[in-house]
Amino acid sequence: MVRGPPTLSRGRLTQLLAGSLDLKMQHQAPTSAPDDLLGLTVPVGLKRVGREMRILVENADDQTAADPSLLRIIARAHHIQARLIHNTKLTMHEIAREEQVSAAYIYSLLRLPWLAPDITTAIVNGRKPPQLTAQTLMRLTPRLPTDWAEQRKLLGFR
Repeated sequence: MVRGPPTLSRGRLTQLLAGSLDLKMQHQAPTSAPDDLLGLTVPVGLKRVGREMRILVENADDQTAADPSLLRIIARAHHIQARLIHNTKLTMHEIAREEQVSAAYIYSLLRLPWLAPDITTAIVNGRKPPQLTAQTLMRLTPRLPTDWAEQRKLLGFR
């Protein structure tokens, strides 16, 4: 059963917010003219996540906090890249030893500074796809394409 969007009477909403509407009267049938009604709509989309379908409210993720683990690995990748640029005698194995990780992990990390700028910005602002986690990103880095459009597609950005 599909119904139209929920509506509110502008007059009653104003009265309610001003505190002058009797709460016993709020459940009465609306007597407002159609042009006095406000329709409530929210743009949504369906997205497949694994075996599930999720309803995604457009722009709702603008208010989401950034994922600290994603921020950590991106910051770590940029920091390691900056160290390599500033000290040309430094080797990957030395960094791996200092960071107490494998050289393969460092090689994977060093792909992250080459993410499309809008992907990095979205992650920093907390606007990432729900399925993108630090673990997922690191798992996908070995096959991370250099083409930014392909990166968006692989990581689930629209």
